[in-house]
Amino acid sequence: MAEWFHRFFGGLYTKVLGKQFADTKTLKQARLVKRLLKARKGQRVLDIPCGQGRLTIPLARMGLLMTGVDLTAPFVRRARRQARKARLDIRFVQGDMRDIAFDGEFDAAFNWFTSIGYFSEEDNLVFCKKVFRALKPGGRFLVETMNVSWLMSHFRQRHEQTVSGVRILHHNRWDARKRRIHSTWTFHRRGVTERRSVSIRLYTGPEMRAMLRAAGFCGIVLYGYSPLGRFTRHSKRLIAVARKP
Repeated sequence: MAEWFHRFFGGLYTKVLGKQFADTKTLKQARLVKRLLKARKGQRVLDIPCGQGRLTIPLARMGLLMTGVDLTAPFVRRARRQARKARLDIRFVQGDMRDIAFDGEFDAAFNWFTSIGYFSEEDNLVFCKKVFRALKPGGRFLVETMNVSWLMSHFRQRHEQTVSGVRILHHNRWDARKRRIHSTWTFHRRGVTERRSVSIRLYTGPEMRAMLRAAGFCGIVLYGYSPLGRFTRHSKRLIAVARKP
């Protein structure tokens, strides 16, 4: 059976993804990524997964040599179109982020917007090891995701939102044994209804630190976000920055 993310990123969700963040917030996030990675103009940076290039493109405008990888072919095609329109030389690669074969190529890499934890426990670690291999010695890896401690204290089994004219109903279930949140997203727009399933492994700060260490990283620093500050159980989001020795 196909994994959930092979089907999720299509249909009405494509109407939602590009409208979730205003341009000003996207630029603010891109600047934060650059600062935390200590990335300098002319350095090579990997955005994985890159989606439609929301952060890849502004980082390229800042002078970074960007590569984006994403499984969803329509997202990659859109990202390439946007890069051409902006006259930016960005390499976009369509593929599974567990299968990347880069070796010592990048000065930094990042995984943004709860895009870690998609896989089994073993494959989440495989992904981190692949990023480790892709980095040059001293390269940095940034991960941004939900803070499971905050989520548990604000957990809602059901909630609703509307983005770009698409009404989204969320039904959530927490699996305490596997540390995964399972959700059904129901999209409604102009008489069209679609349902998609999501299953993501969420990490506490110590669990994230342990996984990155198991992948070979050192110098791991955890931040709470937003706003950026010291990571605590009350932080809404978790940012981890790790370094390849």
